[in-house]
Amino acid sequence: MTDSRKTSIAARFDAAHDYEQAAFVQKQCARMLAERIRNHHTPQSPRRILEFGCGTGLLSRELVSSFPEAEFHLTDIAPTMLDRTRRHLAQLPVAPTALHMYVMDGENPQPQGIPDEGFDLITSSLCLQWFEDRTRAFSRLVSLLRPGGWLMVSTLLEHSLHEWQESCKATTIPCGVPDYPSLTQLQKEWPTGGDGKWDIYTLHDPAPSARHFLKGLRMIGASLPRDGHRPTHGLRRAMHHFDSHFNHVTYQVAFGIFQKGC
Repeated sequence: MTDSRKTSIAARFDAAHDYEQAAFVQKQCARMLAERIRNHHTPQSPRRILEFGCGTGLLSRELVSSFPEAEFHLTDIAPTMLDRTRRHLAQLPVAPTALHMYVMDGENPQPQGIPDEGFDLITSSLCLQWFEDRTRAFSRLVSLLRPGGWLMVSTLLEHSLHEWQESCKATTIPCGVPDYPSLTQLQKEWPTGGDGKWDIYTLHDPAPSARHFLKGLRMIGASLPRDGHRPTHGLRRAMHHFDSHFNHVTYQVAFGIFQKGC
């Protein structure tokens, strides 16, 4: 991924002032991933946690509330998102024992003050879909885990937002929805030296109109189209088709868990 595209991604998320107002699916996924993390770390809690792509802290708040004695490294590519996470964490009744927050690109992770033992848990909710080379990113992230540590993430799968894709296809205009991976593709991308699996869940985000759907993408900072996509004059036709056929958009979400070998 080019530096200019990453700059564009960071800028759009920085500008997403109303993120949590529109982050319906993002909130669901954060809660679901947090529950999985809690289940896999019972009874022994993780002591060192790295989260990349923390956004406004939807997952961060769940984890800090569950593991307040842990050392947290909360990171994001967008500086303003980190500020929002910091404000939300300040409102919690508990505070983490050790908290480090800094800008980091999860695809090229360079954590600050990495513990000698490695992290017990590296996690992220709905960030991987912005990566260009997940295979390399997975290898780099797993290298930061202690032996026996866990990588637990969620990401979008092919057929996500298919209602909008079908609307574009029906009106013969190019669609800017990224090429999300298949489950088979994701499974092949796990690194060697451990064992991983993926589970799929289907979530529906209410969208009474195409305008509502597209506005929601802008509000959460996710409106950057696939690389090379250019605006088209047929957008209104696609919006009309959507309004005539759909009242929601579908998200195919994959939850991944990988344990590094001991």
